[in-house]
Amino acid sequence: MSQATDTYFIPSRPEILIQLNKLINKKDLDISEICNVLKQDIALFSSVLATVNTPYFGLARKITSIEHAVSLLGINRVFTIVRLAALRNSLSTLGPLERFWDTGSDVAQICAVLARRFPEVNPDDAYTLGMLHDCGLPLMMHNFPDYKDFLKQIPCDSISGLHNAQIEQYGISHYDLGYALTKSWNLPEATCEAIRLQPEYKSFVAKQKDDQDDVRTQLCILLIAKEISRKYRTYWRVTKEDVPLISDLEPILNFMGICDYDFFDFRDDTLLMLEN
Repeated sequence: MSQATDTYFIPSRPEILIQLNKLINKKDLDISEICNVLKQDIALFSSVLATVNTPYFGLARKITSIEHAVSLLGINRVFTIVRLAALRNSLSTLGPLERFWDTGSDVAQICAVLARRFPEVNPDDAYTLGMLHDCGLPLMMHNFPDYKDFLKQIPCDSISGLHNAQIEQYGISHYDLGYALTKSWNLPEATCEAIRLQPEYKSFVAKQKDDQDDVRTQLCILLIAKEISRKYRTYWRVTKEDVPLISDLEPILNFMGICDYDFFDFRDDTLLMLEN
């Protein structure tokens, strides 16, 4: 990481998440106790139900209770939703971020669809990564009042270019703060690492296969999703529309075993899905 992150504001993990995590890891799992704890936080409870009822989860009818959500999705999947909803609520206190979340939602949906092609990847983890891949941006805005103007002015032409420009100006980048945030909130290690390693994707993906292949796979899925989303994105832009975020997709596609034809086919199908 470029600089120690403990000198910057990062929202702390809510006590309710810590409490829920302990209950879920108990030997004698008590679903009713977990649901009762969650109901104590009305804002979080409402956010979880709103998330569960999005098209991504494909439930046949509207869910109105946490108990019903747990019975259909399982406690681990619901806890993933709870954690994501809590993080979104915490970041949203920093300012209006509707456009930011719209873009995150686009990338998350593409990540989840692509993840289904790779059995070793949990689609919910891929969805979470897509939602939070740029979660350091609102933290940069909170920590540096001129950051929004900085984004408008820099001639950014790639992920690494954006990262380097931030390091030069602030000594830290939003990828670093995004990693620090997700790490402190106890998200899966592969998710945290994939957020941090976005600017280093070329060298990281090119390494010999090792015990970090799960990180490489998630990172590649994220970068492919971001490149597809760039063609559809109409809201939150940090690069020019006609300039690719990923300057060279070849090492990513090679690692994933995806040929150019398959990529373009998947991209066109996904763009059609988003437009509909």
